[in-house]
Amino acid sequence: MEGKKIFIFIFIICSLKAFGNNKLKEAEFSLEITGIELTNYDYIFRLKQKSIYPKVNLDCQSFFNGLHFLSKDEKIIDKIVLDHHECEQLFLMIQKKEKTSLCLNVNLERGELFLDQSGLNCQ
Repeated sequence: MEGKKIFIFIFIICSLKAFGNNKLKEAEFSLEITGIELTNYDYIFRLKQKSIYPKVNLDCQSFFNGLHFLSKDEKIIDKIVLDHHECEQLFLMIQKKEKTSLCLNVNLERGELFLDQSGLNCQ
């Protein structure tokens, strides 16, 4: 009987954790980007942003460049792979518009990004 209770308890904990992780897994969403911060790595930047993700890094250093969508404890939840040129261009656009908002519309299923430099189309 005690083993059955432990199994049910573990099942409930795992189910709640899976439900919580899936909440962040929206196929389409927007990031309102208000700036960029340096990290301890030369070509990895933390975006100052508002989205469903606590933290977002633009990684132009790793073998696979891209946007990394992170949890509070800095674990990668989702990512979009960019080639080196795309990563550099995105960085330069964000840096150029540092004082204003940009809207980055993301589609995780298709791995697509659309940058709205007017900042008006953030949902």
